Amino acid sequence: MSLLYSTRNPSLVWFTMTTNKPTTFQFQSTLPHLPIPSLEETCARYLHSLRPVLTPAELAQTEAHIADFLKPGGVGQRAQQQLIDLDRASPFNWLDDNFWLRKAYHEWREPLIVNSNWYMLGRDDENHPRELLEINGGVREKGDFSNFQIKRAAKVVTRTLDFKDMVDFEQLPPDVARGKSPLCMYQYTRLFGVTRIPQPVCDTFAHTPHPNIARHIVVLLKDQIYPLDVYDEVDGRKVRVSEKEIESRLKAIVSDVHTSPMLAPIPLLTADHRDRWTEARAHLLTLSPTVNRESLSVIESAILAVSLDDFAVGTALDKWTRNVATGTNGHNRWFDKSLTIIVESNGKCGLNGEHSPCDALVAALVLEYMLAGPTTSHLEAAAARGPRDPFTQLPLSQQARHHADAFQPRKLEWVTNEVTQRYIAECQARTDKIIADSDTDVLLFEEYGTDFTKRVGKISPDAYMQMALQLAFYKLHHTATPTYETASTRAYLHGRTETTRTLSVESKRFVEHWESTASVPQKYALLKAAADAHVKYMTAASKGFGCDRHLLGLRLLAATLPADPRNPENPARLPPHSLFTDPAYARSQNWRLSTSGLHDGRRLMGTGFGAVVPDGYGVNYMAAPELVKFGIECKKSAKETASATEFKEAVRWSLREIASVCKEVNGEGGKGGRKGEAKL
Repeated sequence: MSLLYSTRNPSLVWFTMTTNKPTTFQFQSTLPHLPIPSLEETCARYLHSLRPVLTPAELAQTEAHIADFLKPGGVGQRAQQQLIDLDRASPFNWLDDNFWLRKAYHEWREPLIVNSNWYMLGRDDENHPRELLEINGGVREKGDFSNFQIKRAAKVVTRTLDFKDMVDFEQLPPDVARGKSPLCMYQYTRLFGVTRIPQPVCDTFAHTPHPNIARHIVVLLKDQIYPLDVYDEVDGRKVRVSEKEIESRLKAIVSDVHTSPMLAPIPLLTADHRDRWTEARAHLLTLSPTVNRESLSVIESAILAVSLDDFAVGTALDKWTRNVATGTNGHNRWFDKSLTIIVESNGKCGLNGEHSPCDALVAALVLEYMLAGPTTSHLEAAAARGPRDPFTQLPLSQQARHHADAFQPRKLEWVTNEVTQRYIAECQARTDKIIADSDTDVLLFEEYGTDFTKRVGKISPDAYMQMALQLAFYKLHHTATPTYETASTRAYLHGRTETTRTLSVESKRFVEHWESTASVPQKYALLKAAADAHVKYMTAASKGFGCDRHLLGLRLLAATLPADPRNPENPARLPPHSLFTDPAYARSQNWRLSTSGLHDGRRLMGTGFGAVVPDGYGVNYMAAPELVKFGIECKKSAKETASATEFKEAVRWSLREIASVCKEVNGEGGKGGRKGEAKL
C-alpha cells in the first residue's frame, strides 16, 4: 500500500478493514522499474524496423553507423552506462523521471490545439430530449443555453467527482492486464487539479493534488470564467456538494453571464503557440500582479474545467468533432487544463484533454465512468456509491437548507490593455489558420467488430485494425509508410508509452501483394504473417523493449558526454553520433501514420488527435465486439495526403476486403473454408 496516499486518508484504515477488495495503490510497491534493454537488442530491433524503409545501400550505411555505436568503449557503451547510473538514481523510472514530460511535451512549442490535445465524444444521454437532437439536426444558434444542458453538465461533473473521490480514498480497483497482473495507477493522480503552465523554452505544471486543498472547478461560458465550489465546509468537515446543488449553481452562473458585462476572451490565448502564450501570460501578470494572478491561480488550481457552449453544432460527427477538439474557433476552452468537460446547448457532451500529464488510454476509462447512468433533475444515488467517506453527500434536505441563498456567482476578473488586445487578435488569426487547415472525420464501422476478427479472422483485433490502416494508406498513396502505434508500459512503475513500429517487412509485403494476382489463401497468409509480426513487436514494446524510448535516452545522454573521457571537466562535448544524424533515424520516425487504439469505448462515439507530421494522418480507434470507431485528422494544406473523408472510405473498403478474404479462407463461422496455396 502506498504510504503517500494512506497517510493522507484516515478513512482508508476503516475502508481497508471493511472490504477485501485491493485498494487503488496497493500494488504500486510491487511493480518493477522500466527495464533498460541491452544495446545490442535495441540496435538489432531498430535495424530490423528499417528494412521496409531503406534501400540495400542505405541499410548498409546504417549498419556501419550501428557497428561504430556498439564498438567497445564507444559512444553507445558510454551512454548506456550513464543511463544505467541514471536509472539507479531515479525513484520511479529512468524515462518518466528524467526525460519524458520535457522532451515529448513541455519543450514542444507548437499550439496544443489540434497538435497535442486529444478529444473524446460521448454518447447521448439515456434520457436525452429527442427534440434537442432532431429539430434542425441538433443545431442551435449561438446565444443561449438549455435546461437539459445544465442538468447533464451537473450529472457528468458529479460522476467525475465520484471518480476523483475513489482515487483520493483508494477505492478505485487497480487496473490489471489480461494476465491479471497489476498496472501502474499513478496516472490517475494526474487527472485532476493539473494545469500546464506556459514557460520560456519548457513548460511546467501547476498541480493541486491533495484532496483537502482542491475544492472547486471552473466553468467557462462565452469566454467568461467562474469558479464553482464543489466541496463545502460544514461543521469543520469537507462535504461534497450534491448534484442538484451543482445544477443550481450552474444555473446561477448562466443567469449572471447573461447580465454581466463581457470581459476579454482570455481563454483563447491558451490555443496559441507556446512562446506567444508565455509572453501574453507574462504581460497579464505584469499588468496586474494581484487581479490577474488571482484569476490565473483560480483556474490553474481548479479540479477541472467545464465549458458550457451557448450553441450546438448538431449531430454531424465531423462538425461535433471540430467543436470538441477546437471550440470551433478556439474560444471557451482552457486548453492547458488536464480535463475539460464540454457540453453543447443541445446536451451533447465531450472531453478535451491536455496530453502531457496523462495518456488518453487512461482518460477514456474515466469518461466511460463519467457518462454512465441517465441524467435526471433529482439524481442523488448516494446509497449506490459504496462505502461512505468524509466526502459523501449530506442528506438532500439538510444540504439544501445549508446552501439556500449561499452561492453567489463570481466571475474572474482581468486587467487588460491594448497590448493584451493585440495578443488576442494575433492569436485569433493564428488559431483560425490551424483550425481551417485541420480536416477531421469519424468512421463508425458497423459491419463487424472484434468478435469477427477473432472468430473468423483468427487474428488479434488490434493487429487486424493496424493492417486495415496499412492497407488504406497503401490504397491512397501506393507506398508503405513508417507507422506509430502507442504501446502502454503501465506494467511498470510510472510507465507511460513505447512506440510500436507497425511497418514491418511482413506488413509491406502484405499491402504490396494485396491487389496483385495473389490467390485468396496467399493474401490471407500475408495478412496473418503481418499481424503476427505486429503482435510480436507490440508485446516487446509493452514490456519496455521497443527501440524508440531507449534510443531517445541514449541520444540525450550521448550529447552530455565529454569529448575527452579522460578529462570529464573539459567543457567540450562529443558531436552527435552518426547513428543519430543518419537520415534513416529521422526518416524512420516520420510517422505519416500516427495511431492509437483504446478500449472498446461503449459510451464513446469517437476520439482522436492531430497528425504529428504535416503530410500525415492521426488515427485513433476503438474496437468493440460489433462496431469499430475511427477518429481521423489530417491537413488540408498537405498536397501529399488525401482528405480525412477519403481516408475514412479507404479504411472502410480495406476492412471489407480483408473480411472477405478471411471468410473465404476460414468460412463464415471461422471453421475453415477455401483451401489453396498459401505461399508466395
